[in-house]
Amino acid sequence: MIEFTGPPSWRQLTKPLLMPVLIAFYTLGAGTLVRRDWLIITAFVFSWLGDLALMLAAGNKILFLTGLVSFLVAHIFYINAYIMVRDRSGVILLKRKPWLTIPIFVFLTAMLSQVLPAVSPDMWIPITAYSLVIGTMSIFALNRYGRVSGDSFWLVFSGALIFMLSDSLIAINTFLCRGTLYMAGVWIMSTYIVGQYLIAKGMLLNESPIEHISR
Repeated sequence: MIEFTGPPSWRQLTKPLLMPVLIAFYTLGAGTLVRRDWLIITAFVFSWLGDLALMLAAGNKILFLTGLVSFLVAHIFYINAYIMVRDRSGVILLKRKPWLTIPIFVFLTAMLSQVLPAVSPDMWIPITAYSLVIGTMSIFALNRYGRVSGDSFWLVFSGALIFMLSDSLIAINTFLCRGTLYMAGVWIMSTYIVGQYLIAKGMLLNESPIEHISR
């Protein structure tokens, strides 16, 4: 709501608070923190650093790349957390139904085909690398199917897809619409917040016997 109705100064004050609030929510919900929890919290911390960098970027390529790298690292921590599932011998979806990943690759390919021609060649590699990593994060979220509770799977997988949508909106607004996308801030921040919250909520419902090794 502040993104839509509030002055820019309010947005500058409230946006950096989003991830600390989510970290507090996750920490309180988890209770005793184990390895998987620390992976998720670290991902939140890098997301927070990405938020700050992108908030301050305002056309600065170095800060934009800093934000991109911060979120890329965050996704790597998400991926490692998703691997820690309750049943490591259960349904491994990627081996049995790899075609389910096709929509994700088609979406990312379509996005890159539109975005890359609109940016300078020196941005092609970082943007492509980031797209591959966030796509991989979504695929590893999908691969939790049948290996964790249904609620945990759907919350995390939905969160991953919404997160990917939020990043796509950033790319569309920044590179294709040049900052003119209607209500861009509202759509970007609402999908980002919802995506991160769903991932946090879903991971709180996931219990893995691997945790007991690291207690």
